[in-house]
Amino acid sequence: MIDLVFRKRVGIVLMYALLCVCGIVLVGRLPVQLYPRTDRPRLMTSFRHEGYSAIGFSEEFGDLIEPRLLSLDGVDLLEARYGSDQSTFTITFNWKVDAEQAQADAQAAVSGIVAQLPGALQESTPRVRFFAGENAGYLMLGLSSPTVSPEVLYEALATSVEPRLAGVKDVDVVEIFNVEDLSARIVLRPFDMLSRGLTISDVNTAMRTNHATQSIGSLREAGWRSSVRYSRGEIGLFDVATLPIAQVGDVTVRLEDIADVSVSYTIPQATFVMEGSRGIQVTATPVDGGNIRAMSRELMRVLREARDEGVLPADTQITPFLDPTEYIDRSIGSVLEAAVLGAALAMLIVLLALGEVRNTMLIGISIPVSLVLSFVLMYVSGVSLNLISLGGMALAVGMIVDAAIVVMENIHRFRADEDHTGDERHLRDLIARAVRQVRNGVISSVLTSILVFLPLSFTAPLTSAILGDQARVVVFVLSFSLVVSLTLIPLLAYLVYRSPRPRAAPRVPRFKALSESVTGALADGYTRLLKHVVSRKRSALMLLAACALVLALSVLVVLPRIPREILTPPQSDRLVLFMQSTGEVTSEEMVETVLPRMERTIKEQLGHSVKSTYAEVRGRFNRLFVVLKSTRDINRVTNELQRMFVSDDEWYYNVMNWDPAEMPLPRTGDLQISLAGEDQAALVQQLERIRDAVAGLSLYGWVFTTPATGTTNELYLSPRAEIIGSLKGYTESGLLAIVQRALTGTQAMEFTHEGVTVTARARYPDDYLRGRDRLENFLVPYGETAVPLKHFFDFTESASVSQVVSENGEPVFRVFASMRRGEPASNRLRYERKVREELAKAIDLPAGITMTFDNPQQQMDDAIRSLFLSLAVSVALIYLLLALQFNSFLTPLLILVTVPLGLIGLVLSLFVFRSTVCLNSLLGAILLAGIAVNNAIVFVDFYRTSLGEYASRTEALLEVARIRFRPILMSTLTTIAGMLPLAIGLGQGSNVVKPLGIAVSGGLLVSTGLTLFVLPAILSLSRTRAKE
Repeated sequence: MIDLVFRKRVGIVLMYALLCVCGIVLVGRLPVQLYPRTDRPRLMTSFRHEGYSAIGFSEEFGDLIEPRLLSLDGVDLLEARYGSDQSTFTITFNWKVDAEQAQADAQAAVSGIVAQLPGALQESTPRVRFFAGENAGYLMLGLSSPTVSPEVLYEALATSVEPRLAGVKDVDVVEIFNVEDLSARIVLRPFDMLSRGLTISDVNTAMRTNHATQSIGSLREAGWRSSVRYSRGEIGLFDVATLPIAQVGDVTVRLEDIADVSVSYTIPQATFVMEGSRGIQVTATPVDGGNIRAMSRELMRVLREARDEGVLPADTQITPFLDPTEYIDRSIGSVLEAAVLGAALAMLIVLLALGEVRNTMLIGISIPVSLVLSFVLMYVSGVSLNLISLGGMALAVGMIVDAAIVVMENIHRFRADEDHTGDERHLRDLIARAVRQVRNGVISSVLTSILVFLPLSFTAPLTSAILGDQARVVVFVLSFSLVVSLTLIPLLAYLVYRSPRPRAAPRVPRFKALSESVTGALADGYTRLLKHVVSRKRSALMLLAACALVLALSVLVVLPRIPREILTPPQSDRLVLFMQSTGEVTSEEMVETVLPRMERTIKEQLGHSVKSTYAEVRGRFNRLFVVLKSTRDINRVTNELQRMFVSDDEWYYNVMNWDPAEMPLPRTGDLQISLAGEDQAALVQQLERIRDAVAGLSLYGWVFTTPATGTTNELYLSPRAEIIGSLKGYTESGLLAIVQRALTGTQAMEFTHEGVTVTARARYPDDYLRGRDRLENFLVPYGETAVPLKHFFDFTESASVSQVVSENGEPVFRVFASMRRGEPASNRLRYERKVREELAKAIDLPAGITMTFDNPQQQMDDAIRSLFLSLAVSVALIYLLLALQFNSFLTPLLILVTVPLGLIGLVLSLFVFRSTVCLNSLLGAILLAGIAVNNAIVFVDFYRTSLGEYASRTEALLEVARIRFRPILMSTLTTIAGMLPLAIGLGQGSNVVKPLGIAVSGGLLVSTGLTLFVLPAILSLSRTRAKE
């Protein structure tokens, strides 16, 4: 192979140049994302059902909705959350389902469901959206103009710009929040209605028919067919008071005769509040798996283009409150900087070790060439540039040069030993022999690194989704590095060193002399220490026993004290406080009462740490964003907010770190308790008791229940059939229609005013039907008098739950709890034991109710378990490869003994630097296994080759250890140098891969130090044969 490279050297160089040009061109065409897709497609839709309680809607329509949604292709989980006046359904599909097709199928199913609901529930079809969660990343912009009013600016946005924004690729939802909305308020006057013998059903019928056109037939003429429709004339928003309701004798009763009608501007249902002031806001949420970076840039371009075209005022100011592009570019830039810095440090290590610039340059060429060539395979395989794939490149930087170091160091040694003077034929032969001597070891060592990443594609879905891109990129880069080190590097070495060398011995540069003296002194010191280990059997056994003891202590004592998580989130300067009301709350109440009270509390207790606050208000579902002065305060402020805002029967709170650069991952808790039984009210009561008992222990920062523990009263109306039948003009269905409209209002009328759609419905005054007594005495007209509702119905009352939650049709009653940020994972089981003890003493469950403690981290456990399985598979594959190479069953086992040595350093490093056990740190464990094996492979291969040249095994071991010390030291330090920027965590977003850097850097340092002594000790005790 190497002879062919020398013969075809011009073609080889041109081929590499052409491939590098392709890589440079294709890298510009790779999609840029923050993360690969890390979760299954999830959709959400909500049904509005005013007048229906949670249990009422679930019992009446749950059997219609849930089976239809569960029948969609690929559904893994359907979560139904029924509440008063509104119910939400979240659909989770399996990994193989196309997200956009799933959304289309779900929307069609929802439309079919709505068609089967009663007419009062068919006013609008719920929209199916991608699930955004409580901590979703999206674009949030503020718009203002000093020369036009907010109303004029909003009208321009809503009519001319919003359609263009909605058409941007990867946009799921675009929303524009106005400062104020035009609204029509129609408040019925009950006694004026009674005096005219009118009910709210009469008003509802009139509003529905007088504002709509009516089809009265069709007309045919000359082959054309025309529909004939009757219109009573268009009624404008400001003319709604004149709407005819009924004809009483010769008098036309109009809406203004029986109601107070007002049209005014009010706080919108959805609005944005910045430091207590409302403003125009544009938000955009991406589709599932969409490129949020590209989406944000395109939306900004559309807005600027609209301003330049005159659609928006020329002085329109566009202020990004939350711009994912800023976070993404900063995070990706940080990882790229870490990769470049790592490469520079690796080259510095090579230069210090070799003391020769030309050799260092030759080795360094392998880094850019391997990386650029890998872009070709990334493009072909559809891998995007994201934080994970770039992390793979940063991870591989220190490993790329390993093969080149071994090849180049051996060429350097051959040139020095044979005193090459410039003869081209001798140089080619010298280089060919140097490459052949280490070729098998280099191929095996790189293949072992590749093999540790291959099984990652077959791990648990979550693990594969998160680490799949990283594994593929590392495999691409290492594969090219192997080819480059065995072909391009020897060829370039030949081209560089073929110039004749003067016969007189040149003066050795001081730097090179210093390098050789330092590395020589280290090698001599190492061999002297090693001699004490391998020359006596007792010393070797004591070393192995000490390593085994340290390994056991690391795994059994230290490892359980390290916190666990799926992936380390990036540090942010923002928190989001998600809050949901279990009852009705208006935007006015939120803006004028609730938010000011919360902001005052936050500023009083955390003002020294908080820079600003702003809120997104949507009535019952709201988010308060807290911007901190420093990211260092994130854990403390999070814990304080969790202490200040505790979920109860009225409000559900959740405090979390907010960062668009955070990977969307399944949420895990630290405690999960499930109850089962038939009596829902009793189950909710027990949930509340358990929640209070757990919260009373003060072990957790956040405790909440599903469903909410609030209760609601159910008021049942039983008809008096004989009385209803005796009164002419009323039927049971007619009376129920009156009651329903009295409680919920009339059906909505839609008006268009200056391009804005305004809905209006007539209602009774807010306090007119407040309480059971007023409903019982609600009067309906009868002739010249009126009859109370209790004359027609018997009223009975019972308590019921305020929420009903189910998963795949099965009711769910759970208590969840999460520990405070920064607490070690080892506390989780200890806290759970305390909870078990407390509940055993404090809670006496009634008959028919059972309680179980679930594993809230099952998905994370599966992911971690699959990584350990991947490690086992990797070790098995490496064993097979080594068995084939060495033609031995025992030799591979001797080499694989070095794998546990890396685990010692990994555990101690994570513990000392307060990192976490996560997918990236476990990936570091897998990588360490390959690196440790690589050093051992070359060492054992040299030992078997040289064994016959020495009088004793000890002498052979010491000489091989001296020869291999420098390349092992170089490859170790270059890998550590490449990882060091990741381990330090430079820049925003870099702490996502920080555990990986810590695991590999610390683990490799300890592993290499132990391997240099443990492997020779094992070989001194074994009877390894020389290579034949």
